[in-house]
Amino acid sequence: MRDVEHNNLAKEFSLHLTVLSSDMIKSSIKQKSKISVSCDISEVPKVNCTLIFRIQEQDIGPIGSIKFQKNRPIASATINLSELGFGELRDLLCRAIPPRPASFFLNTSKYIEGVNGEVAMRNSGLTLEIYDLSWRFPLL
Repeated sequence: MRDVEHNNLAKEFSLHLTVLSSDMIKSSIKQKSKISVSCDISEVPKVNCTLIFRIQEQDIGPIGSIKFQKNRPIASATINLSELGFGELRDLLCRAIPPRPASFFLNTSKYIEGVNGEVAMRNSGLTLEIYDLSWRFPLL
C-alpha cells in the first residue's frame, strides 16, 4: 500500500480482522464491482464487521474509515484501493479455500484503550480513519 504520514505519537493503532466470508458485489451494470468481506475483530470480541473494498485511486489522506454502530455490535468499513491492489485482493480471495482463515490488519487513527489493554469500541458509535491495510493469506 502507499506510505502515509499520520500523527500517532506513542504507538501505531491497528485492528486485526479474521476473514469469515467474502462476496463480489455488483449493484448496477454501470458501476464497478466491489468486494465485501465479513470479519471478526480480535480487539473487539463479539462485533460483526463488514469491509467494503472499492476501486478508487487516492494519493493523500486516509484510505477509508470504520464505524462502530452505537446500539448494535456491528462495524462497517469502506476502503479505497488502487485498481492493482483491488485486483490482487480479488485474486487472493478467489483462490481455493485456505487451510486457515486469512487476516487483514488495519492501521487506524487513535482509539481508547483501557488499563488492561481492552478496547472499548463495541456499541460506541465511534468512527476511525484507516490509513493503511495489510493482509496475510495462508498458502499451505
